[in-house]
Parts: sequence; C-alpha cells; structure tokens
Amino acid sequence: MRKMIFAMAAIAATAFTVEASAQAVSVNRPQISSAAARKMVDACVAFARANNVLVGVAVVGIDGVLIDFHMMQGGGPTMSETAILKAKTAAHWQRSTKLLEEDVTTLRNQASVWIDDFPKAGALPIVIEGQVAGAIGIGGPRLQEECAQAGIDAVLPKAPVTAAQR
Repeated sequence: MRKMIFAMAAIAATAFTVEASAQAVSVNRPQISSAAARKMVDACVAFARANNVLVGVAVVGIDGVLIDFHMMQGGGPTMSETAILKAKTAAHWQRSTKLLEEDVTTLRNQASVWIDDFPKAGALPIVIEGQVAGAIGIGGPRLQEECAQAGIDAVLPKAPVTAAQR
C-alpha cells in the first residue's frame, strides 16, 4: 500500500512537470477564422469573374486543414484538387508555390516533390502579424497568384507606403 501511494505521488509530480514544461514551450500563432477565410474566397471569386476566368479556391490553416473552399460553376475537377494541394503546399513550406516551382525546375531544391507536395504556381502563404497562419491556393488556367493576392488583400490590406519606404 505504501509503495502504491509513493508511485501515485511520483506519477502526479511527473504529470505536473510535463504540463508545466509544455506550457513553457507553447507557441501562440494567429489563426484564420472561418469568416476571414470566406471573405478571402469571395474576393477571389469576384476577382476571377472580373477577369473572366474560372477558378477553384482553397484556404487552409498552418496545419494544412481546409478552412474554406469554393469551386466556380463550370470549372473542372482538376481545378478543385490543385487549389487544395497548392494551399497545403504553401502552408507546409510557408512560402509561395511559385517560388517552390522555380526551385524544382532549376533543380535548386527537389524536396517538395519528394514529399508529395504540389510545387506549382498559384498559392500564397497568409501572413498575420509576421507569422504564417495558413495559405490560399487557386486552381485555374491563369492569374492564379493575382487571384490569391486579391483574396488576402480583402482581409489583410497592405499598409500604405510611406515616403520613407519609396
């Protein structure tokens, strides 16, 4: 009985230590709300309509989990799949898939191909307060990165350029 009490006390002390150390290393990241993701998707669709192009739009969190998605009527299944894959890839690498595609085609870095990511232009990371919070991916025939940027700008407008920055 005495051994059991000591064992239970040791387990309890270990649990508190593990919990305290986990709190010490936890990271608070900005997250993309479902309302913000929907606003990005709607802005992308408006951009695509204004430019007479059909697109699929996917917004994912930093973990690659889909937050919102839209496929314009008339678009093909490849558009929807590539939008999601591009968004996941941009979130995973925390950079534009256009830059990843350039790395692959110039043989600078083939890692994104080896791990089954989709390094094709058309997705941008979503940066909030200096941290990547997720990504937006566009599947379509053209203007993909511009469409993604229009979505981001609808929620996270760029600060005005000051005279010192010109």
